[in-house]
Amino acid sequence: MEKLFCPRCGRKLEKRCLENRERNFCPACRAAVYENPVPATAVVVFNARHELLLVRRAVEPGKGKWCLPGGFQETDETPEQCALRELQEETGICGRIEEPIGLEMSPHPWYRAVLVIGYRAGALGGELMAGDDAQAAAYFPLGQLPELAFQSHARIIERASRPLQPRQRFQVLPAGAYVVTSNDHLRVAREACRGGARIVQYREKDAPAAQRLETVRQIHAFCRESGTLFIVNDQLDIAILSQADGVHIGQDDIAISDARSLLPAGMIIGVSCSTLAEALEAERQGADYLGIGAIFATPVKAGYPVVGLDGLRRIAAEVSLPLVAIGGVNLENMAAVKAAGAKYLAMVREFRDDTAARVKAVNRIFK
Repeated sequence: MEKLFCPRCGRKLEKRCLENRERNFCPACRAAVYENPVPATAVVVFNARHELLLVRRAVEPGKGKWCLPGGFQETDETPEQCALRELQEETGICGRIEEPIGLEMSPHPWYRAVLVIGYRAGALGGELMAGDDAQAAAYFPLGQLPELAFQSHARIIERASRPLQPRQRFQVLPAGAYVVTSNDHLRVAREACRGGARIVQYREKDAPAAQRLETVRQIHAFCRESGTLFIVNDQLDIAILSQADGVHIGQDDIAISDARSLLPAGMIIGVSCSTLAEALEAERQGADYLGIGAIFATPVKAGYPVVGLDGLRRIAAEVSLPLVAIGGVNLENMAAVKAAGAKYLAMVREFRDDTAARVKAVNRIFK
């Protein structure tokens, strides 16, 4: 609500052109009375399933609609303190500020404008229970959010959920071709994307780091244009710098928990496994998918244990993660590999030539 009287002396305000715009002016104090936005906070909290915590408003504006926990900042508290206080009052959840998300302006029927400060917070404890001016509090999948009360909150949610998008896309990704690049990486990746590959993985250990990073950035550009998920083998630094969708690590590489602590929250982690015990452990530690191999003997993975179709079936029966079959698989045996439980077929040599056509052939069998 616009001010009508001077907060210092109580004199009725006038309108004057000051600082190149019309402002309220007190003729007694000879000073402008500014209409500044009221500060408020909004808190983004995800649970372990990356569902978002929302509250249903019990008051206007937006009564009956949903929004992020939050509210107006008191004069004796910082924005961070305000965010955590409102989170606990409205949801019963105690939290810890993880990072600021951004600032949004929101129109308000009484205060004209509200400056909304978005924060991401981690839940430390408490019991989920609606309180204060909330009718209900609940977690929602990002793809199934209810009607939101404020566009400013929608923008904060979009910004906060952006890093989670690769893992969300992966959860609904169709089965099919998983292309591991080799030799002419750019050509293979470009043709793989043209053919409709579900996932492209860049694997190169010998090129200089600067060259690898440049190649990865170019491949990622192809993948973005085609909607293909892009994975970098082993090299977390290059994956992060290129904003790849994920990484693939082996049994002798960095631990899954350590990788997760370094990577943005939404990046995919795939893990190579050759035994049921390794697969179960990788699932327990939070891998997003498992690369199972070698399925058959192959010169590319000379010395690796051969899992075989029976081993693939045992792993598929015991773990719930998507399985990528690799090692000796080809267009002739891919139907049997699919029948044994693989969701994706990964090949190296088979995808070097006629890449797009072979990708399409794999997708037809695995659809």
